[in-house]
Amino acid sequence: MNERAQASLMGLEVVNKNDFTIDDMFDGVPVKFPPGVTVECSAAQVLHFFGWPGELADRAIHMARRFGWSGKDYLKPEGPTDSVPRYVTLSEKIVITPVYYDLVKRDTNAPIPVDTGDEESDRPVSTAPESTTRSGRKRRVGRPPKGDRHRTEERGGVRLGSRH
Repeated sequence: MNERAQASLMGLEVVNKNDFTIDDMFDGVPVKFPPGVTVECSAAQVLHFFGWPGELADRAIHMARRFGWSGKDYLKPEGPTDSVPRYVTLSEKIVITPVYYDLVKRDTNAPIPVDTGDEESDRPVSTAPESTTRSGRKRRVGRPPKGDRHRTEERGGVRLGSRH
């Protein structure tokens, strides 16, 4: 047996199977969970949003507090045949799946697969029109640059602390 353990990273995929979008913030960054769309998250984010890892009952209480599902309407069962409160039904529709990524050793001198090796093609191309500067401001046409306006010939182009 010559098998070596391979290093891997774990990420999490979250699918919101409810019929509404869940909007939240993590570390000052807004995160959206649209219905039916897989969103990749870190373990810290999923703990923050959904109380994962944990039992469904604990996660449902966490989500009820976090998303405002703890009002009177959410404490009653959703339909006449349901026996669980609505917030539990909504929480059950959040599917969290772990995903593992293998870390593979590569030669440090080998090019990165997406790198073409051509430095000219990697440089950004300016899309600004010729009538504007790189920052998008209009170019000054026909006037001298602002830096030379206040210089006089007797000082030899040296500024002495005053503009006059």
